Amino acid sequence: MARPRAFDEQSVLENAMNVFWHKGFEGTSVQDLVTETGLNRASMYASFGDKKALFLRVLDHYVQTISAARFAKLVETTDGRQAICETFRNVMRNGLAEGRSMGCLMVNSGMELAPHDAETAAIARQSFKRIEVMFAEALIRAQNQKTIDSSKNIRAMSRFLAGSIQGVQLMARRAADEDTMRDYVDMVLTTLD
Repeated sequence: MARPRAFDEQSVLENAMNVFWHKGFEGTSVQDLVTETGLNRASMYASFGDKKALFLRVLDHYVQTISAARFAKLVETTDGRQAICETFRNVMRNGLAEGRSMGCLMVNSGMELAPHDAETAAIARQSFKRIEVMFAEALIRAQNQKTIDSSKNIRAMSRFLAGSIQGVQLMARRAADEDTMRDYVDMVLTTLD
């Protein structure tokens, strides 16, 4: 009979996520993961597979937790224009408040691995598409509410906004100052006018 797991899987994923987020995939060693998760190597491999398998689980965990929270207002706020504006301002504030120059784990991982790793590239594309769809839905709400012009191209705008939110996250990663980030966000949001 198999022994029950003696660890909290969510806690392990959180700790592993923080290591990958700070150090990147290539910069993270198996020993880093063992140290931060509290698992021994045998338990880690038996429960999560190799470093890459754990990394892919971490990306999924990130999407379900951090990314979902970052984009909650975009989905939940009834006023479409307000949802877009609040999302950009919240992502900017979070990037400034983190003070760790972390940016977005998905964007960071896409930049690091997607050019040579098909699995990570697919996850990054799927994540971008999900964000694009959320922006499209908010834009449609805004058009229906007559807070943005009905002639705006929803597909092009949603792609621009999805790319621009990544820009905010990249700026946070490079520790851009508040004035720079605010100017960038304000300029992006002028496209709604």
